Amino acid sequence: MKNTLIKKIPLYIFKELCPIFIFANIFFIFLLLIEKLVKVADLFFGNNVSIILILETILLLTPALLVLTIPLASLIAVMFVFMRLSSDSEMIAIRSIGVNTFSTLKPVILFSIITTCLSLMLSLSLVRKSSILTINNLNKITENISINDINENEIYERIPGILLYAKKKMNNIDYEGFILVNKSDKSIITATKAAITPAKEKSIQMILVDGRITKVGDIYNTSIIKFQNMVISIPMNIRIADIVNTPMTLSTTELIEKYSTDHRYQFELNKRFAIPFSTIILSLFGFTLGVSTSRRSKNSGIIIAALIAVAYNFLPMYFEKISYSSASHHVLYAWLTNIIFLIFLIISFKRVMK
Repeated sequence: MKNTLIKKIPLYIFKELCPIFIFANIFFIFLLLIEKLVKVADLFFGNNVSIILILETILLLTPALLVLTIPLASLIAVMFVFMRLSSDSEMIAIRSIGVNTFSTLKPVILFSIITTCLSLMLSLSLVRKSSILTINNLNKITENISINDINENEIYERIPGILLYAKKKMNNIDYEGFILVNKSDKSIITATKAAITPAKEKSIQMILVDGRITKVGDIYNTSIIKFQNMVISIPMNIRIADIVNTPMTLSTTELIEKYSTDHRYQFELNKRFAIPFSTIILSLFGFTLGVSTSRRSKNSGIIIAALIAVAYNFLPMYFEKISYSSASHHVLYAWLTNIIFLIFLIISFKRVMK
């Protein structure tokens, strides 16, 4: 009977981990989706986009978000299961039949290996595919942009990288007191009159009359060019893929081929492995937090887990920025978050196993 109980304990712990892991993933995905939707709210809800296209875009974002949420969900699942086992005195009962603390770690290791493999599969294949499909959907959304929506005395922001303003709208074509701001080259074009008409290949043509171009540099390098008449063509189906310009849209094979050509590819390739493998570290961290609840309150364990979650989200972004501006150590920066957490995990394990 005793041996039967000992054999069932790992399966029991594993079954307890799964539902909390699923719920935690849903919770974290929801939080990240809110952040993403806030950034593209104007693009989604300001261009008469169908609800089906919006929901499809959100669904396509899920694999990329799961890569980020799986390590955190693993931390939360393991921590809460062992907190409950400790607070309900189940850990005492488990030890009483001859199962030590280290033995209860076996289902956690198995669980972390499975979740790591899941995260690795998403990171190496599905994230890239979902990113491309998401970008294609965003390109479809930009096709709904209509220049007829320009209103007088309002800033028109629906063309990425371009701001338009008209003091007076005569009709759907003619405007007076027209201003165009190009964020990419830091230029400002003003014109007394402007005529805006559709052109070929989903672009618009602007005929500007009596104005000037101000090229903004530093205080010693600002230039002004006056003109009587000028014609500008602006594509309305702006490729968001070009704007994003990220290695995330490259396959793992392409990153390997371009590995030595750009440090961004080096960082991205290593990041695709580093984030999934952080699942093992965070799962074990959850174990140390959970089994030590008898020595500290539940609230302190939850606070520590929250701090770990904040650090886990902040540090990779911080090291990525440093890597992009640095001339070396790009591989180290991709793995540095894992190294930091591993050091703290070793310290935490030593305390728990005393």
